[in-house]
Order: sequence, then C-alpha cells, then structure tokens
Amino acid sequence: MTLPLPIDPDFRKTCVGFWLDDVEDRLKINRLDDAEISWKEANSLYLTLPPGFGDLELEDRLYQMRVKLDKSSHITNENNL
Repeated sequence: MTLPLPIDPDFRKTCVGFWLDDVEDRLKINRLDDAEISWKEANSLYLTLPPGFGDLELEDRLYQMRVKLDKSSHITNENNL
C-alpha cells in the first residue's frame, strides 16, 4: 500500500475485508501468486490494529483464506509432478 491509511481502526478493518475479498476473487480465477500478495496485505494491515480493536470475524476470514491458499498451492504443486 503506497499511501498511508488513516489510523481509524474501523477503516482499517474495512480495508482488510476488501483485501480478503480480493483474495477470494483471485483464487476463483486461479491467480495464486496475486492472491498470496493480497493475503499478505490483509494480514499485515490487520496486525497494525491497535490493541483492543481486534475482530474475531476478520481473524477467521484471514485463517480461512490462508487455508485455501495453502490447499490451492499444494494442489497446483501436485499437478506439476
């Protein structure tokens, strides 16, 4: 992300959600490398939230997307053997 984001935690959570939506979209079109980049952006942005502003729903989505990425990567690598 090239521009500094506002410090507002709710705005940052919204951006994390948009990045996770992007991960899903890129997985649907089999763009694993781009999906990985989007997941890393979502995760790093989530980790910038101040203490006390966590969101269990977002954490669950981050985890679910990580699992999907790992599964997709594993399946792709198996097909290359």
